[in-house]
Amino acid sequence: MPEFPPETPDVSILIVAYNSAQVITACIDSIAMACTRHAYEVLMIDNGDGTTAALVGQAYPQVRIIPGRGNIGFAAGNNCLAAEARAPMLLLANPDLEMHAGAVDALLDGAARHSAAAAWGGVTLNRAGRPDLGNSVHVPSLREMASRLVGRSLARVDASSTFAHDEQVDALSGGFVMFSRQAWDAAGGMDERYFLYCEEVDLFYRLARMGHVFWRIGDARAFHDIGHGAPASRTRQLYLIAGIMEFTRIHWNGYRRFTAFALIWLASLIRYVLGKMAGVLTPKGKELARKHELIALKPGHWRYGYHPSKGLLAKLKRAPL
Repeated sequence: MPEFPPETPDVSILIVAYNSAQVITACIDSIAMACTRHAYEVLMIDNGDGTTAALVGQAYPQVRIIPGRGNIGFAAGNNCLAAEARAPMLLLANPDLEMHAGAVDALLDGAARHSAAAAWGGVTLNRAGRPDLGNSVHVPSLREMASRLVGRSLARVDASSTFAHDEQVDALSGGFVMFSRQAWDAAGGMDERYFLYCEEVDLFYRLARMGHVFWRIGDARAFHDIGHGAPASRTRQLYLIAGIMEFTRIHWNGYRRFTAFALIWLASLIRYVLGKMAGVLTPKGKELARKHELIALKPGHWRYGYHPSKGLLAKLKRAPL
């Protein structure tokens, strides 16, 4: 990794890790070739058991490790890192992200082309090299929830799209996105009421209300190991829905919140029942049922988002899954 004067980085790369020892080396190793024309620094916080920080501290002394405070969540972790970052640009990178050559340079070039924007994101790819679902991040809406109910999600990635060109979008994936430090500070960073999922969408929503716009940069590409942690996909789905409901709890009125709850619960219940029926004949059916089991059968766990007394974290503290 090239060395630059620590007081003058162009971009601060922020990594919130959680038991990521198996993937973090590939992520950090990819940075040098991803950013060859700009000065950068890398900061990391370990929200897990400390093994990732121990590995990185030994293998990558140039990475600034911010002392962990336990599993404080993605939003709080990034806020801790941003508070220590020196650069005018903050690049959020998941620990299971492997950036392609020139990816960070492309983001910074894109920021120069679209200088009026507040954030610029890259294109994340799956193992086959195709754009993954991370490129279809959207702000929650009743229209989208209704579309999922009938199996025609508006956020589905077009299989024929390569996302090769720059495009202005409503939101970007928090796993590979660069924010202007000025805009980040103006919005107060991420809302720490979110624990996992939808926190970046909340930030984009607030920034958009302030008049900001965002661009996805076609030349900035990275592999995202979306299969990392796949055995916990059922629980991840629960956190995902809780994040969406936290958004509705913060930004929507009671009627819209209840409608969102009803649409999400009904869509998962239908998929759970269909999966149980199909599971008699096919493994895909069993997997569909498993994915939606907690959403369909435990609506009280996610209905109130991350509400301190009624939300998911409070439920899990009383009765872990």
